[in-house]
Amino acid sequence: MDYKVEEIDITTKLTKLGLTLPDSIAFFPENFETANVADDFIFTDSMLDLNKIFKQEKNISINALGNDTEKYRIRKNADVYLPAMFFALFVITENPTIVSISLNVLSSYMYELFKGTSGQKTAHIDLYVETKEKGKVKKLSYKGSADGLKDLEKVIKAMK
Repeated sequence: MDYKVEEIDITTKLTKLGLTLPDSIAFFPENFETANVADDFIFTDSMLDLNKIFKQEKNISINALGNDTEKYRIRKNADVYLPAMFFALFVITENPTIVSISLNVLSSYMYELFKGTSGQKTAHIDLYVETKEKGKVKKLSYKGSADGLKDLEKVIKAMK
């Protein structure tokens, strides 16, 4: 399992983009840190499938930061790029199992994608977690197997 945790200041970036810190779970664009305006946001194409899965199987509605978009990045390689996700402190506090549920959905999605294929498969995902200090966010960048995704729950709980 290969991951990196860093504290980032997203409130300044959100203000510059004319957006506010989400108060629930949200999909973040993969170019969040480099986009100059919200219209430039590019989301990972797997966000569409995962949004349906979260709604249908777990009754969890997840909005994209800055509302919906028409721009999706499709990659043609063996690695899977999962959409960046934001977890607001309020959601984690009110529903302590939400992180576990989300990681299980992501892991199951990867297993389905890799079913019947051979070779090493790698997932890439960024998770943004609001900490106890309002507006402070830690970014967890993960690169590894589907099994390793489930282990991230312990890392995320330690980040709060």
